[in-house]
Amino acid sequence: MIRNITKLDFLKNNVTSSFMKHYITIILLLTFTVSFSQKRLDGMIAELKHSDFSAIYKVKDSIVNYQKDAIPELIELLKDTSFVKLNNTADLIYPGAEKFYGHGWIVNYDIDWISVRAAWLLEEITFQNFGYRDLTINEDKLMSLHKQDYTSYLQTGSHDIDFKDKTPREQLIIYRLMLADRVLKWWDKNKNGWTRLNAIKEALSSIDEQRQSLALRYLRFGKTDCDGLTLENYKKEIKPIIKKIKRSKNENAEQAKYLLEDNEYYWFKSKTER
Repeated sequence: MIRNITKLDFLKNNVTSSFMKHYITIILLLTFTVSFSQKRLDGMIAELKHSDFSAIYKVKDSIVNYQKDAIPELIELLKDTSFVKLNNTADLIYPGAEKFYGHGWIVNYDIDWISVRAAWLLEEITFQNFGYRDLTINEDKLMSLHKQDYTSYLQTGSHDIDFKDKTPREQLIIYRLMLADRVLKWWDKNKNGWTRLNAIKEALSSIDEQRQSLALRYLRFGKTDCDGLTLENYKKEIKPIIKKIKRSKNENAEQAKYLLEDNEYYWFKSKTER
């Protein structure tokens, strides 16, 4: 039996066809956008291995702006034990600096090492203290970290790494690889639902003064993205925590005071008027 195609049938088919074309177009555009964004991030992560500091400086904030999406790639880079001496550092003050001009931008990370460059950005994004700023390495510290994270030690009560027979450089590499493993476990545990906004609140509420300092400095001076940060949730959720830090009189109390005295919220305007 041959069915007659009515005008209504034709219109329905036409609408369906048009909808499907638009739907496919949107999917293709989204796929292209995600793919392009990922390739751009990959390219910037690769720039972190450069010996020219100006190349690193150009991509630093752009990587941080990726927030959650940048974290897995930076964690992967923590495994890179390469030492690449920086050049064109100008007035940069950091542990590997060979000249001191009496002024400049201070970076408290030994960023001649690729893994530490990744950690520098990772801690800036997450406001975590993963241990990459502390340059003091000794047998007790290595063993403490080994006990915390290695189930083989917990099972046997012994370890198979003889730190005493290692050179200081080899000890440093071992230590940073252990830190990298620790960071990966942290991310596996926290990646679901992680946001930079929540990370700020957690850091400010932490008893770790380094984490507090990272979050306070971001709020006062940072210009990178933080999805969901508004004046409304600052006043309601973040400001009360900052008041507690001010009252605590710890090392961050003064920074907290300066932030609270900014009644015009210039710190927020600097983030939105880029």
